[in-house]
Amino acid sequence: MEGGLTNITHYEADDLIIAVEVTFEPGSPITALTGGTVEAFAERQGVPRIAANSCTILDADSVRVAFNEGTLTEGVYTLQVRATVSGVTQTIADATVTVRGSV
Repeated sequence: MEGGLTNITHYEADDLIIAVEVTFEPGSPITALTGGTVEAFAERQGVPRIAANSCTILDADSVRVAFNEGTLTEGVYTLQVRATVSGVTQTIADATVTVRGSV
């Protein structure tokens, strides 16, 4: 399973809303997100991991991740989104988020 994310640039005073479209690999133990749960975290060197303010399954193959304004301060983060369906957990998206300071 993997989500189609690329590198993201964001300003710290803005809400960060990310749509994740998931592609399921043939033979994967997870074939749809229906009935599952999702979580997303951003992490950067020297700062504790930050959970998304919300992470929601929209349908069988898409997720909405949101970090409220000011949640991520200036710096470069690794973002990971994970899904758990029927007791199986997999990372479904991974991206680099660059947060710029706002004026």
